[in-house]
Amino acid sequence: MSDAPVIVARIARPHGIRGGLLLEAETDHAEALFRAGRRFDLIEAGADTWPAADARADTGAPADGAPRPRALTLETARPHGRRWLVEVREVADRTAAEKLRGARLGVPREELPDLSDGGYLLHDLIGMSVCEADMTIGVIREVYDQPGAPLLALEVGGRERLIPFEADLVVELDFEAGEIHMKLPAGLLDI
Repeated sequence: MSDAPVIVARIARPHGIRGGLLLEAETDHAEALFRAGRRFDLIEAGADTWPAADARADTGAPADGAPRPRALTLETARPHGRRWLVEVREVADRTAAEKLRGARLGVPREELPDLSDGGYLLHDLIGMSVCEADMTIGVIREVYDQPGAPLLALEVGGRERLIPFEADLVVELDFEAGEIHMKLPAGLLDI
């Protein structure tokens, strides 16, 4: 299993002029996670899109020189239709909020509510190999949680391929071996 933060939301767009954000929840635990004071790792927002240091951004780096994940701290959070409307400490205005559009928010796995026996997160699939028959097709680089079915993003021959993660295509899910054995429709990888 990956030790990267578990993605729990995507910033859909700014809301209002004071730096509010509209989030798309990517978790079943939004009500437990989206509370005032909660810190989230900010993922997929490059240094060129991050608000200036005077907007109170966490810009430190650890001693090993690797960039520290940026963080956002919730000041307020409330459901807004199927989304969540939040205000964060580190974003003071709409201009700064606009620069975060599309970024994702993550939390360490240990901060998530416990799963039932046999349960797993889509995040747990990242890094696993997808196999068909005795052949490895590729390694899962990302999982996109879509309304119809999650999509597994694999690198195959230097290109990204998307495979639906549907129960009728999965032959075996082997976390111990790090493999998902599937029976794919003919021609799926040629698309």
